[in-house]
Parts: sequence; C-alpha cells; structure tokens
Amino acid sequence: MDQRAKFQLRLQQTVERLSIAAISYYVISLIGYTLKGAKAIGSPLDPAFGMAASVPLVVGVLWYALRRLKATH
Repeated sequence: MDQRAKFQLRLQQTVERLSIAAISYYVISLIGYTLKGAKAIGSPLDPAFGMAASVPLVVGVLWYALRRLKATH
C-alpha cells in the first residue's frame, strides 16, 4: 500500500506541474494578444519582447499561488 501512495503522490505532483505550464501558456497568450492590440494602436513595445519578459513573472506568480493554496489546505 505504501508503494501505491507514493505513486499517487508523484502523479498528483506531475499533474500540478503540468497545470502550471498550461495555465502559464494561456496567460502568456492573452498577454500577447493584448500587446499585439496595443501595437496596432501605436504602442512602441514589441509584443514578442513583452511576452518573453512576462514568462518568468507569470510562472513565478502561478507557482507561488499554487504553493499558498496547498499550504492553506
């Protein structure tokens, strides 16, 4: 039974990491669409640069939020 619990824990951790990746991808895509729209109305910021710069911030915030959520439960 101990082996089964370890497997279940590893599976849960893998799903959590994949969910962080999927949500990050979605949020960064939304940021990209926003920056492309801003570029169309005259913003000097390059959308590709803005998306790349947002990756560490988005991933960090999501990781921290998931960690806090797990700590409260």
